[in-house]
Amino acid sequence: MIRLAGVGLPLAGTVLIKFAVLGVLAVAAARIDPVNAAAHSISVSLVGLMFAAAVAVGQATIPLLAPHVKAKDVRGVRAGVRAGVMTALGAVLLIGGALAVLRVPVLSLFTHDLAAREQVWVLLPLVLLVVVTDALQAVFGFGLVAIRDTVPSLLAFAVCYGLLALAAVPLAARGGLTALWLALLAANTLLVVGQAAFFHLRSGRLRRSGRPSTAPGRTPA
Repeated sequence: MIRLAGVGLPLAGTVLIKFAVLGVLAVAAARIDPVNAAAHSISVSLVGLMFAAAVAVGQATIPLLAPHVKAKDVRGVRAGVRAGVMTALGAVLLIGGALAVLRVPVLSLFTHDLAAREQVWVLLPLVLLVVVTDALQAVFGFGLVAIRDTVPSLLAFAVCYGLLALAAVPLAARGGLTALWLALLAANTLLVVGQAAFFHLRSGRLRRSGRPSTAPGRTPA
């Protein structure tokens, strides 16, 4: 139970931080005007739709990495996460491309307000970039889950999203919704860097955490 808590509690903390800060962004968008608040809400919904694919890929990598983790096969663990990154990126780009092509009927499902729809169209490139960066950081985060070391993810979210929460309201007041989403993109980009760096560092410790062994079909270097 203690080992499970050591992995699960930091992971839960990252989720709490993320959704708490997304709530701050919603408040910041609502302070601009009702149209921007609606456009922000629709954009967040679109992000959630595309991000679900990345989460599914990230979760699927965990059992696939388990034999490599058990064997202290650092190269295999990293290769598995790289494969997850490419798969998640492909899935997000596929869904995002379909959304860009079908944006008119898709957005009509959310609202018939032309002003809100136009604002979402303007934000769509930023929305897609936000999803891509969010997908990348998520897969690296699941890599950290696979090696049972989630505290670095908690630290990365606390720093990146903490700064985003502090900057959200002033940025929205000065630059509107575009500035708010640019800030979210910057936070996610920093998360990608942080999660990737932490994963690379912590996965390298596998070979020092016990007697090295080789994965099936692989000979020692």
